[in-house]
Amino acid sequence: RVCMWEFGQNDAKRDSGSKLVRLGLARTQPMKKAFNGIVLSSEAASVVSPADRGTIEAGGVAGINCSWNRLDEIPFAALGKPRHQRKLPFLVAANTVNYGRPFKMNTAEALAATLAIAGLREDAEALLEPFSYGDEFFRLNAEALERYCAAADAAGVAAAEAAFLEECAADKADAR
Repeated sequence: RVCMWEFGQNDAKRDSGSKLVRLGLARTQPMKKAFNGIVLSSEAASVVSPADRGTIEAGGVAGINCSWNRLDEIPFAALGKPRHQRKLPFLVAANTVNYGRPFKMNTAEALAATLAIAGLREDAEALLEPFSYGDEFFRLNAEALERYCAAADAAGVAAAEAAFLEECAADKADAR
């Protein structure tokens, strides 16, 4: 069960979240209606991890479909108090608007990343299959996703993220 809160800030014809809904791969979540699955939010304290798989299988995953440029307009309080808020660890966008930008994934990429990290890779790939950049997302993030999937819990994912970023910084310094 893939859901999203829709804020109508993007062009519905080009928006990844709207496309998921049109294709029947996701549904919109009414405001303040209880959601017991994993809720992706930049406001969350904990990262998504393989330990979240059971929660996703039981309750689903939901994202906030909005524009990165208008994130400050989102009334997070109107979403109620989700019990299982998570944020994503370091990943790079493959979509045509924010290609190569860290943390700037669109809704479809973010939801797919959550499923992949939780060990639901086939579901993640199915979610991005309708998008021309779906395979590229997994290619760009292959090493990071592999590390995150190997972690046991959120602390392990956070440690894997820190190690990955440290290695990337060292590689960049060596290249100079």
